[in-house]
Amino acid sequence: MGSYQQSTPGAQALTDVLAAVTAGFGLSCEVRVSTGDDGEILASIDGVGADALVGRGGTVIDSLQYLGSQIVSRAEGGGRYRVSLDADGYRARREETLIGLAQRAAAEALEYGDEIELDPMTPHDRRIVHMALKDRTDVVTRSEGDEPRRRIVVEPAD
Repeated sequence: MGSYQQSTPGAQALTDVLAAVTAGFGLSCEVRVSTGDDGEILASIDGVGADALVGRGGTVIDSLQYLGSQIVSRAEGGGRYRVSLDADGYRARREETLIGLAQRAAAEALEYGDEIELDPMTPHDRRIVHMALKDRTDVVTRSEGDEPRRRIVVEPAD
């Protein structure tokens, strides 16, 4: 079942594909697609079993989000479209976890006076960590390494 606001070809195509994916997983979930004020296409999948669409470490949902952005782009005749996909509230829970991790890493960096290297993360997750610490003047963050092993380093500011 899908719904969308400002029915554009991209929003309709994304709704149709996500409904097919949930059906393919054998789920009876609600698919909602809308367009945000900034033009971002927001999609959410909720219902019993929707957590299966998240996958270990968010790998499935990240892949579906990438696929969704490609589908929207083609349906709209090209161009780059930002698509944000959530399933079963995963994105909000993940963001909360990453903000906590960022704060703990900052505290450790200050306590030990040394850099703290976090585990490799997706670009989306790295952005959340960078943003969580951007207003702090006592620590700085940077990304190191190459995809898919790119990670964040948190260290005391000079």
